[in-house]
Amino acid sequence: MKTSHRVALWSGICIAVAATAVAVFWAAGLGSFLWGADHKTSDTTPDKYHDTDFAACTGFTARSPEIPRDASEVARTWYPEISKDGNLLCGFTPRAQQRPLVELQASWFATTAAQSGSEHASANFTGATAVNNDDSPVGLAFGEKAHWLPGKSQADCGLIFLDRNAVFQIHYTAATPGQNPESCRGPLRKMAHALYNAAQPR
Repeated sequence: MKTSHRVALWSGICIAVAATAVAVFWAAGLGSFLWGADHKTSDTTPDKYHDTDFAACTGFTARSPEIPRDASEVARTWYPEISKDGNLLCGFTPRAQQRPLVELQASWFATTAAQSGSEHASANFTGATAVNNDDSPVGLAFGEKAHWLPGKSQADCGLIFLDRNAVFQIHYTAATPGQNPESCRGPLRKMAHALYNAAQPR
């Protein structure tokens, strides 16, 4: 074989090998990129709710005329110097009356380096509904998930719903026991809707 032919053949082989290497590298890089894009290890959804959205129980009555006017703060768990997570427990009754009673427990969770607020809230919701035996539809037009909660008495009914990085537990206690579950659950849904609207970030 002439020298010129050997040089040309060798050059062609080198070019082919180089082209193949580039193609493999490009495909591997693209595959890694697509894999990372399709297999996220954490939820990156921004927190919807913050501690300022649950500053006081009276804030709910100020934002919604449907919620009974007398608001009382039952308990608060919130240590802003440690965490942005918190719990707020409120009771609402009509003026000069003890019934009906609306009770709210709002829990919100802030994103950290280890876990998003939405993931933390979802885990909290799952734990709170683990022993729930009533899987009938709640019928809410808001929130991501909802379940009924066991009633505290014959005149009480409750529900829980998840919305992004917050969990809302609401109980409604009527003045007298109703004739059927819906006589309590109907007003409960109405209160849940009013409390949800009042909690929306401004």
